[in-house]
Amino acid sequence: MAMLCGTAFLSGFLRLLRTYDHTNLSFTSALMSNSDTLLVGIACLACARIYQLMVRRKSDALSKTQTEIEVTYVGFLVAWSCLLFMVQKMNLPQRNISMWVFIAFVLATAVAVWAGFIVRKALFKKSADALGRNLGEALRYWKGAHSIGFTHAMSIAVWGAALRFVGGSWYVAGILFGLSLAFLLLWGPRQMGVKSTQPA
Repeated sequence: MAMLCGTAFLSGFLRLLRTYDHTNLSFTSALMSNSDTLLVGIACLACARIYQLMVRRKSDALSKTQTEIEVTYVGFLVAWSCLLFMVQKMNLPQRNISMWVFIAFVLATAVAVWAGFIVRKALFKKSADALGRNLGEALRYWKGAHSIGFTHAMSIAVWGAALRFVGGSWYVAGILFGLSLAFLLLWGPRQMGVKSTQPA
């Protein structure tokens, strides 16, 4: 709660600084858009979360791996936000594009989801099998499973951005960005344990 309050305060404060006219000693119309303020807030939250993870990090291999996964996850969420912000700020014109282009993007998204699910599940299973005999190997599979999930979920947002670059509508691109965020949240970090190596 303190993190959220601090982020909201800092975002609002930065917005006020940009809208205050020191010459006339009065506030003018906002120079920072709502998306600018939101991005600042997300960046503040990300920094606060990374600091929290670093402070709580322990010296054992399991805790180090879990911290690396958490920090990587925060990085992917920030990257998703920055990609959406960049595409929105560019305000690209909409053009008529071939139906085959839409089909190609839909197929690419389906392949990313399917491959991410299959490979992630396989690596979690290998991690569970290796946990009893070799912790280092189990941790490598555990970390790899998360990396695959994050990467494939993020690739859907990349397809959404690419669709906007070629002239696709925000309606379809927005669906891809939404799916990307949904899978990033669905395939978020899991806590490793003897009985919890399989994803929920």
